[in-house]
Amino acid sequence: MILLAVMTTMGCNGVRQVTSVTPPAPEEMNYIAKGENTGTYWPTKGWKSCRPEAVGMDSQKLLKAMAYAASPEFETQGVAIIKNGYIIAESYWNDFKQDTVHVSNSMAKSFSSALIGIAIDKGLISSVDEKLCDYYPSWNCSDSGDLRSRISLRHALTLTTGLEWHEDWTKWDFKTNDALKMAIDGHFITYASQRPGQHEPGTKAIYSTGDPMLLSGVIQKATGMTAFEFADQNLFGPLNIKNIHWDQDKDGYTATAWGLYTTVRNYAKFGYLFLRNGQWDGQQIVPEQWVKKSTTSDDAVNMWKYYGYLWHVNLPLRLAPANLTENLKNKKGSPVPVEGIPSDGYMAAGVLGQNIIVIPSKDLLIVKVANQKKERIELSKFIKMVIDAQI
Repeated sequence: MILLAVMTTMGCNGVRQVTSVTPPAPEEMNYIAKGENTGTYWPTKGWKSCRPEAVGMDSQKLLKAMAYAASPEFETQGVAIIKNGYIIAESYWNDFKQDTVHVSNSMAKSFSSALIGIAIDKGLISSVDEKLCDYYPSWNCSDSGDLRSRISLRHALTLTTGLEWHEDWTKWDFKTNDALKMAIDGHFITYASQRPGQHEPGTKAIYSTGDPMLLSGVIQKATGMTAFEFADQNLFGPLNIKNIHWDQDKDGYTATAWGLYTTVRNYAKFGYLFLRNGQWDGQQIVPEQWVKKSTTSDDAVNMWKYYGYLWHVNLPLRLAPANLTENLKNKKGSPVPVEGIPSDGYMAAGVLGQNIIVIPSKDLLIVKVANQKKERIELSKFIKMVIDAQI
């Protein structure tokens, strides 16, 4: 199932679920929610929906945004737009439904980041400066000649461990892509931990699925539970997230870099938790300070200014033409200008079109899942269309 995910990835009130591959003409679409805004609530038992105008959004403009996302070439499978805590637009395509689970791909990294914050808050991990060699006996903490002896949790969270790694998602090469090779190997933690040190930790950012995979071993040793069990108890449980699965490797470690499957509405709950600064229905699930730290870049390491603790941050910079690629290399980007997208926006992102987009200044949340193998949606264009629907 894990390899398949890597290789192929691989009823709302008044919302019609569309399952046709070719969407109907815009005037025939009914992606827009109905109902009224009845006040503040928590979606623990389920999301409420209302017409866009009830939260200051324009239905016709939102309809155009949804129609754009529905373009067949993007192979979008689900979208939910949430404003002020209410679903205002939602639809599903290509046989997906509201309760269909969808692979998250690298969006799982952001979930793993939250688990580290929770573990630190509970005193199970001292800080992001803990050394990974304390968790991986094959790394000798006293060997100053081994670059791995200086790798900290901070480095794993910011993709700056300096471990030798090659991961290019502009092409799917099973001979050179370490993420694909790790999937085939099946022993994820072993594969990642056996990579040699190549750069001094904290000095160079390399997009690596191996770095966050190492967090699985840390969480399991620190908590006495697998990362999935710890998440179920301390994250998914309080949010009442069910219908969820998280892959594990052949050694029983949770795949903290990928392999999480759940519904669009459950992904939205996670995004809403961060939109509400880690608080949920009277409980502080993720420390507020961790929400702030993980969704901004860390000046303590030499990294991209559009990446935080396993979150893509500073959306205008992240979505700028030079930076819009899944592997974060300066190759093909988006020709769509990013002006008008707030700088406080951030997102979880996974290859082939998975996104949880959080824009605090607009009290706006967008979740999109897809299987875009050929044509990629212009994400900046889609976000701008949604933002511009504000009245």
